[in-house]
Amino acid sequence: MHTDRNKFGFIVHCRNTRELRLVLARYARAPLKACLPERRLKQFCLQRKMIEDIFTFRRVVTDCGQVCQGKAFCLLMTPEQMLENQSLATDLVVEASNRAHTWGAEAAQRCPAAVTTGNSLTAYASLVQFDRVMQRLEVDPTRHKVAIIGFPGSITLVIAKILHERGIDLVLVSRRQTAFLKRFIASIDDGTASVETTQQIDDALERCRLVFTATSTGQLINQQQLLPGSVVFDIAQPKDVVACQPPRRDVLILDTGLISLPTATTDRYRYSGLGVNDIPSCLGETMTLTLEQRWENFSLGRELHLPKVEEIGRLAEAQGFVFDSFRTFQKPIPDAQFDLARTALQAHN
Repeated sequence: MHTDRNKFGFIVHCRNTRELRLVLARYARAPLKACLPERRLKQFCLQRKMIEDIFTFRRVVTDCGQVCQGKAFCLLMTPEQMLENQSLATDLVVEASNRAHTWGAEAAQRCPAAVTTGNSLTAYASLVQFDRVMQRLEVDPTRHKVAIIGFPGSITLVIAKILHERGIDLVLVSRRQTAFLKRFIASIDDGTASVETTQQIDDALERCRLVFTATSTGQLINQQQLLPGSVVFDIAQPKDVVACQPPRRDVLILDTGLISLPTATTDRYRYSGLGVNDIPSCLGETMTLTLEQRWENFSLGRELHLPKVEEIGRLAEAQGFVFDSFRTFQKPIPDAQFDLARTALQAHN
């Protein structure tokens, strides 16, 4: 395996103001600017169109003995800034892609580097974790309604399709009743399971104890809104569920979409404050495609292809990526918490 060819670039953005300050101080070497008031801090980063090289995976080894290496490039923009400055955000993504290609990331046809959002493996990992948690809690999800918050993002869209095919009743939370939403419901309205919609998160949480959430802004769900026995699969970055002290003991909140590097990787990486060798699934997809030498655009657009979701999942599992390192607010979930959640949820079956 020629590791000099197996290089990838991973493009991220700051999830909040705290991360803007961290990247400025640690990687841009601008500690004084990192202390600016929030409004001036954001303005400073925006005006300078900043991109920083923040992390290097020097040697990731799979169970098959393959090796890759990669770099993470960070756009100094928060989610809100990206939504408000979409043209600039796009330009910075292209520039970061050029930097990744210059460093050695392989190219796709007509692109500076092969591109993927990583959303296919994120959806796959989320569903694998959902299945394993349901088994562990001894719960039949077809006896519950599942709320999907952040619809119709690409991840929630494909999760909704797959759960509906399994006969699970859904409550889709969408900010607007769009023509796309109506077409989607019409396309799957075959009597397999019910599909309801709402524009209110509170409404969905009052009706559902099983919840997927994947919005783009985060910090939308107060734990006090959750019904006893709720199990929340929080895919969002930044997280949708707000941490609280003391944490509720009668609900289970999972950092969904995280996976772990193959056990054959002996180097220890702490990426973005996660546990040792834990990574976001979107990064895992980038690594998997690199290891497979698939220099192509993969997960793009709103509507992900189900065969590709299944394919990238199989490839990642074959490479040895681990899908059952369950975390809550970046910490391992003790067995006792699963036991409490099982008791609380089964009481409301």
